[in-house]
Amino acid sequence: MLLIKLSDNNYNGYKLSLTEYSKEEKETIRNALDSINNISLSELEERGAIIFPSKTVRKDLDDKKRSILSVQHLTTDTPTITTRNVMGFFSVKGVQFEISSRFDSGEKQFFLHYMLSKVCNVAPTIELTHANKDPLYDFAVYLFPAFLKKAVSLGLFRMYITREYNDSNLRGVIDFPRHFRNNIPFNGKIAYRTREYSSDNFVTQLVRHTIEFIAENSSLRKILSLDDETRGAVQEICGNTGSYDRLSRNFIINKNLRPLSHPYYTEYEQLRKLCIMILTHDKVSYGESQQNQINGILFDGASLWEDYLNAAMQEQIGDKFELEHPNNRTGQGKKWLFEKEAGGKSAAIYPDFILKEKDSNKITAIMDAKYKHLEGATVQREDYFQLLAYMFRFNSNRGMLIYPYGKNEKEPESKLFLKDHENKVTLSVLGLEIPQECGSFSDFIKQMEEIESNFAKQIAKTEIL
Repeated sequence: MLLIKLSDNNYNGYKLSLTEYSKEEKETIRNALDSINNISLSELEERGAIIFPSKTVRKDLDDKKRSILSVQHLTTDTPTITTRNVMGFFSVKGVQFEISSRFDSGEKQFFLHYMLSKVCNVAPTIELTHANKDPLYDFAVYLFPAFLKKAVSLGLFRMYITREYNDSNLRGVIDFPRHFRNNIPFNGKIAYRTREYSSDNFVTQLVRHTIEFIAENSSLRKILSLDDETRGAVQEICGNTGSYDRLSRNFIINKNLRPLSHPYYTEYEQLRKLCIMILTHDKVSYGESQQNQINGILFDGASLWEDYLNAAMQEQIGDKFELEHPNNRTGQGKKWLFEKEAGGKSAAIYPDFILKEKDSNKITAIMDAKYKHLEGATVQREDYFQLLAYMFRFNSNRGMLIYPYGKNEKEPESKLFLKDHENKVTLSVLGLEIPQECGSFSDFIKQMEEIESNFAKQIAKTEIL
């Protein structure tokens, strides 16, 4: 299968050279690019891709501007591909696409792995097991505990299934052909079928097979016991799938190839796709099952960066401060900009982070996370205005815009003072430098932890310097 490698946030456009491909290969690549040109995240999900964060994050998925890429000059031998905040690994119409983080180089995906380890609470000391071979498999296994916990939190998936019995406790419809075949001459038993609403079904069996598959790998099984919630979810699945049979794995996979459409168990659809991806990786990698399907995993870089910062700063912020993280995607921690004259509230807002002193509950800073590329080390006017509005609303004199940047990028201007306010209102543009020349994942982790520690000390300063 043809492979196209890209990086995220390439606003200037990547010129893809097709001169070395055959006529048929060129046509295949053009068809694939045309099918995903300006496609939104929600459309990608409908066509089979797994989106992280998951389907419940409606705001990001429904935004038609949140596409993975756009293509210009498609009919030429050098189409120009502009990528945005979306990273991932997927295939469509005979072409595999890899969109890596712009902070990862070559075959290494250290930064994306590290962010996921923080967001999904996977111990970052787990070394990459299939690195450089099948990156999709690595990320699918990483995400399994998070998707499992979210699905099981809704309750075990239950459905009506037909079971066959042959005993003396008749409680269903008699299966005469099977009864005559097994119980004649009469031996006191009756063959019958019954419909039961059970948690031991094809879906939970698929999850059980995935758990057992991961448990067989000595370097991966530790993700099944990351925390009490993960262990509880694993135990609940295993305790309710008594009919599990390792030899039936292919049969169970085939029974789960159709999408789930249950209105309550929505998270099980994402988990179903992830389980099939893990169980079939050796056979199909991330090739599509149907010509119009897109099989793979995609990550919203802006959401992942924001959730990573929350996890990292919560670990490093210390005992004197409290970090609140309102989430516009889930509606958690909603704030209001206005109060109406007749009562009530208006204009919901979601500052990314609110830093408070624990003892006094005083707000010391408002922070906004931005994953997008900082063009020319300058900040867009709209970003300034949004942060200043939040600072004014919460009566805070300190605002911070937090960007990632690489070694070859210029660090953003670090401090600005609001004019005519006697240097009492400051807006800091803080760059978090991402290491890009690490020989191993362990070295990358060590450098990132040091960077996070220094960064936490920087934002915890209460005075305006």
